[in-house]
Amino acid sequence: MEEFFHKHLIKFTIIVTLPLWVAWALADEVVGHTEHGIAITKEDLKIRSIRIDSIRSWTWKKETETLVLTLNRNKQVEIQFFNRCFDMAYATGLQFKTWGGFNSIGKGDGIIPITFMNTRSLRTCTIKSITEVMPA
Repeated sequence: MEEFFHKHLIKFTIIVTLPLWVAWALADEVVGHTEHGIAITKEDLKIRSIRIDSIRSWTWKKETETLVLTLNRNKQVEIQFFNRCFDMAYATGLQFKTWGGFNSIGKGDGIIPITFMNTRSLRTCTIKSITEVMPA
């Protein structure tokens, strides 16, 4: 019996753990839960576009290199970029470069930091994703 167990231990381990590996690979990243216990994933927090006139203030998170915009009603969104935005930490203002000249920004649009003495940065920061920030 012991010889049989050692001989087939690998097969038994794979059969038992394979469903767990598949579940782990296909699982979405859970970022929080509602008051009813329903899981909230990153996909649930994605936002397609933001109206420019709803932006009230902004801050730059240097650690994560993300831009946090405060919208109407204190709703906050976090913007991640495709490229590295070197001048964003020194920006005193933002200029939005929208596709087609619309009054909303979304994935693929650009944000240009306005640095000291009201000069535009040479690099446009291209939006990768917009995610709603969950209140603490």
